[in-house]
Amino acid sequence: MVVGQFSQDVDILVIGGGPAGYTAAFRCAELGKTVAIVDLHEQLGGECLHHACIPSKGNLLGADLTSAVATLSKGLAQRCASLGIERLYGVAHFENKKTAQITGEVVSVVKFRKAIIASGSMRRVHDGFSNAIQVEEVYSTKIENKNILVVGNTPSAVESATFLKTNNTVTIWADGEILPKFDKQLVKLIKRGLTLCKEKPNAEQYDMVVLATHRLPHTHSLQLENATVEVIDDFIGTDGTCATSNPKIYAVGECAGCEHSAALAIAQGRVAGESACGLVSHLDSAFIPQVAWVNPEIAQVGSFDDETVAIRWGNSGLAVALGQQNGITLLGYEKESQAITGVGIVGSGATEMISEGVLALEMGATLYDLATTIRPHPTRSELLSEAARSALAK
Repeated sequence: MVVGQFSQDVDILVIGGGPAGYTAAFRCAELGKTVAIVDLHEQLGGECLHHACIPSKGNLLGADLTSAVATLSKGLAQRCASLGIERLYGVAHFENKKTAQITGEVVSVVKFRKAIIASGSMRRVHDGFSNAIQVEEVYSTKIENKNILVVGNTPSAVESATFLKTNNTVTIWADGEILPKFDKQLVKLIKRGLTLCKEKPNAEQYDMVVLATHRLPHTHSLQLENATVEVIDDFIGTDGTCATSNPKIYAVGECAGCEHSAALAIAQGRVAGESACGLVSHLDSAFIPQVAWVNPEIAQVGSFDDETVAIRWGNSGLAVALGQQNGITLLGYEKESQAITGVGIVGSGATEMISEGVLALEMGATLYDLATTIRPHPTRSELLSEAARSALAK
């Protein structure tokens, strides 16, 4: 041991303080384990709270961003303290299967019984775009009267384009279709409000380039080989319990292949925490909602490979009254069993309303279940019942 270095023992070491990491840490502490969480930053929350999810949605919806982030950050710190979780500041790497070194203001060696990796992802790099910024910077920088190119086909790309086009000229370029995980019927409505470029443009034609592609996992500094943790296609490989090739080490969030879904990362964190504490816990990822806070919002869950029925929002008295009649509710179902296979929504509030679709799929709902559910009137959610009745009428 060198001067300025100290060692300690914990039941669970969590590497990374974003949503996946702090969720795992909280769950382990709730189950009575001694927990230490290491992060380079003083405040928990990671990219999601401080630069990505919360800032982007806050700006898009006109919320008091500074106050919201401060309140949420304080809440995480208080929860950490109340659960007795030790905070370590610095960069972690594995020395072997049982110890990790934390390098910060001091050097700390932590001996752990189990570890959970939630190291997140790295900044994007894109050849040929020297005048580029990260999409997360868009929401903390005043940008006006610029000709802007957004690079990427992700929800982050279309969300930033929606935000920027109020005071700028914005074009999106993507290597392939935008929002490829969404049904084409839904994306078609989103494209109407966007300017798309099919061929790779000359960056010099734009005042600014915004990189909004998927981020690569942040794993290179962890020295995973020392802990016999395998990496598959740059991501840490895991099973249904979020365990890696080393059964005492788990991985969650973006470093484990969770792209653009904080909801999935949080679920992984909970499963990893419970698994690390000896509980029988598995990730149920059959129905993960996909959402984008664009204008109009778009959300979907499940698949539309069998039969589909689409209901225009012009059928909703509330949508018409609010000038939102261009929305659509899409329902996928299996013809013989009448089981619901997918729900898609484009329109204001879609990112909230999709939760009913997720529950319907999880519960194995049928067309009859949705058709006979009595909803408040007038609401846009009534269209889900109308879609089911329309399908039954076939």
